Amino acid sequence: MSSPLLEARALSRIYGGVLALDQVSLALQRGSVCALMGDNGAGKSTLVKILSGVIQPSSGEVLLEGVVLHISDPRSASAPS
Repeated sequence: MSSPLLEARALSRIYGGVLALDQVSLALQRGSVCALMGDNGAGKSTLVKILSGVIQPSSGEVLLEGVVLHISDPRSASAPS
């Protein structure tokens, strides 16, 4: 299997004292279809906001084709690399 197109490694987000996302990792392969599902409060929206640059993770990293991304805002998330 080839390396993932988009990968998240150990993403966490803390708001004050509230842990909204706890060490989430995922790998998305080129040409695949993926669904993001979970209970209310599971962190789905927080994960999508991190991947789209709306918020920054408290820890962890996002990679595109194996290169670490520094997504500072939604515009940079959609900019060609």
